[in-house]
Parts: sequence; C-alpha cells; structure tokens
Amino acid sequence: MKQMNLNSPMRTFDPRTVAYYEKESWVAYYQRRWLRLMRMLVALVRSTFGLSSFQAIYAGYLLTRAQIAFAPKDNAVPVAEEYMRRFFAYIQRIHREAFDVAQAARLEVNWWVVHRRLFGNAENQELVDALAQAYAAAYRVDPAQVREAAQHRVQAMVYSDRWVNDGREGNSPLLVREQDELVQSYTALRAAVSQPA
Repeated sequence: MKQMNLNSPMRTFDPRTVAYYEKESWVAYYQRRWLRLMRMLVALVRSTFGLSSFQAIYAGYLLTRAQIAFAPKDNAVPVAEEYMRRFFAYIQRIHREAFDVAQAARLEVNWWVVHRRLFGNAENQELVDALAQAYAAAYRVDPAQVREAAQHRVQAMVYSDRWVNDGREGNSPLLVREQDELVQSYTALRAAVSQPA
C-alpha cells in the first residue's frame, strides 16, 4: 500500500477557514442559492484540499453539480455519485493519494442519504457512522480515528436542521453554534489525518 503523505495539503488545512466555508455552503444550499453555493464550495474545496484557484473552480463545479443533483426530493443519487467520483478522481490526481475513488464517492453520497433520512433527528448514530466511514475512505484511516470529527460535524448538522425548520433566518444563533461545532470537527479531523496511524 502506498505510504500516506502526512504533509499533503488535504491533511494540513485550517479548521476555522474550512468550518466557515462549510457553514456558508450549507446556508446557500438550503436557501437554493446555487450561484452562491458554487462560490462557497469553490472556497471550501480550495481551503480543505489545498487547491489553486483554477483547480478549486473545477472541483467546486463538480461538487456543486453533485449537490444540485441530490437536492430535489426525487434526487438522482447515481448522478450525484458520478460527480463525486469525478471529484475524488481529480483530488487523487492532484495530491497523488491512493484511496479508492469509487468507494470514496459512494460513501460520501451515502452520508448525504442518511442525513436526509434522519433530518432533524437527534438520534443519529447511524449518521456519525456513515460520516466516519466516508472520512476513513478518503483519508485511508481507521474509522475510529475520525469518529470525534464525525460526531462534531453531525452535531453541526443538528443545528443546521433546526435552523432550516425554524425558518432559515440569516442572523440565527443556531448558525453560530453550527460553525463552532464545525471548527471542533475539522480540528479533530486534521489531528486524526495528519499523523501516523
């Protein structure tokens, strides 16, 4: 198995920057503001995966298309998964990572499916498990190493879901709590994926 590059930009991101752009991406997604979603996703993938502006625009486009395919209630899961396969293949080429592209795409979209089914539900261990599996596939670590990161990100989703159900107010304190949980999530994720197993 190819050795992991622990200094890879996709393992040395700034948790606060990533948390901010993810929160803003979720807000744009639930408000169906697709152009803003793409701008936020471009910034998100640039900061998460250490991409150039040009690389981030293409990766952000793929991620946006996956999100749009998944957005309707009668969502096109295979289409979303295909865009995510292209996304992960692109990341793999840039950083010369050795993860399984098809598996990473399948598990990424799977946690979206689980989240939609459990939307607003505080009993969400299945979602924590699904997200930990997705992280494990993309970073080639044991799911136990990334469980804390998954737990905080799922708690951020709980606040996001509550924000959606409460009317999506732009100045809601739930968005502050959501971002705080995302900071904790990405701090834990960076610690887990930037050190030897």
